[in-house]
Amino acid sequence: MRKIFTTVLLFFNISFSQIEVDVTWTPYVTYYLSMFDINTGESNMPIFLAELRRGSNAPETVNINVEFEIIIDSDALGVNNQTLAKVETIQSLPITAPVRLSNMDLNLSTDQIFDDSGQPLSLRIGITEKIDASEMEEMFNAIVQTGRLPDGIYTFRIIITTEDGQQIIEEDILNIANPSMHQLITPGGSLADTSINEVYTSFPIFQWESDPCNIATDCEYFIRVAEYNPEEHSSIDQAIESITRLPLNQSQGYESVGFGATTFQYPTDAGDLEPGKIYVWQVKKDLITTSGTEELLSDILVFKIKDFSPPESQSDQNNISPADIVLRSLIGDDMSDQIFGSGGDGEGSVANGNITLNGDAVDISLVQNLISMGVSTVDEDGNENFRPLEILSVEVSE
Repeated sequence: MRKIFTTVLLFFNISFSQIEVDVTWTPYVTYYLSMFDINTGESNMPIFLAELRRGSNAPETVNINVEFEIIIDSDALGVNNQTLAKVETIQSLPITAPVRLSNMDLNLSTDQIFDDSGQPLSLRIGITEKIDASEMEEMFNAIVQTGRLPDGIYTFRIIITTEDGQQIIEEDILNIANPSMHQLITPGGSLADTSINEVYTSFPIFQWESDPCNIATDCEYFIRVAEYNPEEHSSIDQAIESITRLPLNQSQGYESVGFGATTFQYPTDAGDLEPGKIYVWQVKKDLITTSGTEELLSDILVFKIKDFSPPESQSDQNNISPADIVLRSLIGDDMSDQIFGSGGDGEGSVANGNITLNGDAVDISLVQNLISMGVSTVDEDGNENFRPLEILSVEVSE
């Protein structure tokens, strides 16, 4: 089952009689425990930024208290709406001029902040609630192994309370599913299977699948394509690290294919992949996490570019056309030889390039893409997938 990672990125503007609050949440793909120390409140990455200001009819100074709480709900860990940590001001914060406050301010070592007028404000923070490590050993073991917050629903909650009891509550609710699936689909397979993993175009379409990100710009994908030469490379790992066909610039390492992409066609300006040669490819995924950019590397797939060149002994070498290549790739070499070879129904025939699909004339490039990529389908989650072409029957008619 595909895990869906969602986040709510909202910009709030809620007005009350004494205080107004604007909250901006920072989105990440993965959250690491190192971002937040439950013993001190220290944060090394921004989670929220709140702007606090007096309401239009408020007194000259409004005293407020601030709470920041992280709540976890994870079936896998048996945790049901458990507070991971809660920090709050233990001394009222006087608001005269607008104040910008982030989670990185709410810790035991910060003793003052400044409002927009430059006035220092005393800040006293206490850790008023945190998870009991002895009771939640399973959770802490899971966190220690990866450093990440385990899969589950996390609530980041801010509560602003004025001295007259008015309260503003803002939340960012995240369904965290740490990315783990990142696999190549087509073209290719293992090195031992290059005879059946042949590609019929020098400009193949690469396809992969990966866990979705909360927003497309949180995940950038990169591709690397290199030739595998058994005389030079002892393994496909060595081949992928050697001189690349893509990117052309050897200093790049990987070629960017965009944000949220799962398909990419080999570009014509990169030069043809040569018939008869074996190539390896790999995709890198960059994720934005609270510990910075994290890289996920796929496995390596191997494919071979089909060589349709006739034997040197064959006299009519110039009879092989792009249409012949497409036809052979559709029905296979064995059936092609059976039909167009000696004694076949189509002996001596040459493909003329006139192709129809469901009664409509189509360009040969469309058929090449269908062969390389397959037929586009959309699953129940709205994800685009590609199903390989399947030949049910072949009929020869005059």
